[in-house]
Amino acid sequence: MPSFTDTHALSDAESLRRLGDISFGRIVYHRHALPTIQPVSHIVDAGVIFVHAEPHTLTLTPHRQAVAYEADTIDPATHAGWCVTVVGFAEDLTTRDIRTPLQHLLDVPHPHRVIRIRPEFITGTEYGPALHPIGNPGPESTHHNPSTS
Repeated sequence: MPSFTDTHALSDAESLRRLGDISFGRIVYHRHALPTIQPVSHIVDAGVIFVHAEPHTLTLTPHRQAVAYEADTIDPATHAGWCVTVVGFAEDLTTRDIRTPLQHLLDVPHPHRVIRIRPEFITGTEYGPALHPIGNPGPESTHHNPSTS
């Protein structure tokens, strides 16, 4: 089975670009002092994440609060892919807050709630299959003890 041993960090710009390439993730917030994770749709515009969902699904308080947002594409067979986590403050948007390019988020048959997340911290990681099986570090990692030579 492949492992997550080969990873590398993604830049903030690359992380946001990858978020913009997909439309689904998970928002993490507190409700009644307990963590809540909710799958939602999103778009990225000018480095800001806009999450949208039906109001009964997204039970975030209307007040500005710290949240985490996570999205990924990881292949279940190879474990290759990437994961991006953003931490920032969520703010409820009203119709007057939505700019024209984002108006389609509210132009749906049933009401949607739109939350803006301005990233404070972005962590992106790309995962690849291990180059060497676990327990066999490969020739470039061979340890040489000069005292035994």
